[in-house]
Amino acid sequence: MVKRRMYLLFLGVLSICSSYAQEQPGFTIIPLNNLDAFTNAGGNWSVASDAVADINKEGDLKPVAGTGVLVNIVSKKNREHLVTKESFGDVELELDFMMAKGANSGIYLQGRYEVQLFDSWTTLHPTFSDCGGVYERWDNGKNTGFEGYAPLVNVARAPGLWQHLKIQFRAPRFNDKGIKTESARFEAVYLNGVPVQQQIALTGPTRSPLFEDERAAGPLMIQGDHGNVAIRNIKYRALSGDNSTPEKVSMVNPILIDPAAKPYLLRSFLSYNNKMITHAISVGNPNQVNYSYDLKRGALLQVWRGRFADATDLWYSRGEPYQRIVPLGSVITLSDAPSLAMLPDVVNTAWPDSVSFDEVQTKGYTLDAARAPSYRYSIYDVNVTDKIITSGSSGLVRELTVANPSAHLYHRVAAAKKIAQIKKGIYAVDDKSYYLFIDEKLKPFIRQAGAVQELLLPVDKAGATIHYSLTW
Repeated sequence: MVKRRMYLLFLGVLSICSSYAQEQPGFTIIPLNNLDAFTNAGGNWSVASDAVADINKEGDLKPVAGTGVLVNIVSKKNREHLVTKESFGDVELELDFMMAKGANSGIYLQGRYEVQLFDSWTTLHPTFSDCGGVYERWDNGKNTGFEGYAPLVNVARAPGLWQHLKIQFRAPRFNDKGIKTESARFEAVYLNGVPVQQQIALTGPTRSPLFEDERAAGPLMIQGDHGNVAIRNIKYRALSGDNSTPEKVSMVNPILIDPAAKPYLLRSFLSYNNKMITHAISVGNPNQVNYSYDLKRGALLQVWRGRFADATDLWYSRGEPYQRIVPLGSVITLSDAPSLAMLPDVVNTAWPDSVSFDEVQTKGYTLDAARAPSYRYSIYDVNVTDKIITSGSSGLVRELTVANPSAHLYHRVAAAKKIAQIKKGIYAVDDKSYYLFIDEKLKPFIRQAGAVQELLLPVDKAGATIHYSLTW
């Protein structure tokens, strides 16, 4: 049964998911063309231009020659932490990171207070030791941990994908006698654009710190002894009143929807790329793999992991004026262009960014025994069935069947600035934001289309099903 829960608290802030992507003034970038910003970097740390990881192979992470990315490859001999020469007090810190399968690392503010980095992909009920958690403290006398804080929601992505971390940290306060008057705290922690911690007081250093004492300033430490990880785009600025507190949602009692035991289908308007989609359907799943679909274009609009939807704008005061839902997880934006198009010249014919309202005839959808929908429509006089199901907790499987394909008909799987084939049948899309798994028998190919690349599949067999998966 679906639970509709109404909150006054911080969970309403989960709808604010994109602020980290906006460039903000005042940041200082830590250069990563060498290791000069760090003290006595161990042999496990190197500089690269990128990193690649096998999603299925434990610990696999390989550097790509160049500069701009820190890569940690742990061995029995080399397993040192990376510590900055500069010290920080109140600070806002941002960085990107990539985890190897099964990897464990952490970001220690002042070398003392850890935000956990971990391969927590597909974990439904995270603990303090999962990605975005504030790690526990440790009592040596009792040989037990305490004061660990789990992330509010797990929005960690798959091994080998780039993820984003933003931390707002307030240093401890001391009086003129050196006595601590205020504990350190994490004002907020955002993982992949979603707030996962807020106002977490730290009564002392978390487990395995660089220093056991507390001070007003200290270096940044990246844990290097537990697993293979890559880091890039490290930047920081002083934390002030203007940037220390997440924006509050002004609404009272937001209406939040979480599927409990079976998928939940919700028709609504949808704000998308500064326009309103009027024929959208969003599907939430108990495994926290969710998506939105445009019924008038057959377009898979967006996917996200985490909680499902804020429906306040849809139902409060009869839905006026917006009649929309807002995703609550870490959203990956795909495309609102039609999924099928006829390209007489596959090299030079542009993919249409829209289709006339009368050219698509929506024929509704059917549900299978697990309530997975199959959308039916016709476009260009071609009959289409588009079934989207979850693949465990790893992502989505799309099964597109065209009953009577026309000549020169193609399906666009993805469009992005960069689409890279990382191995046979596996593509990394949009600077390693998500993966596509496609059988080579479907003859996928990448073409350059202006400033973007497009991954296309020919649709030339009547009744054949195009089957591929999207993983993030």
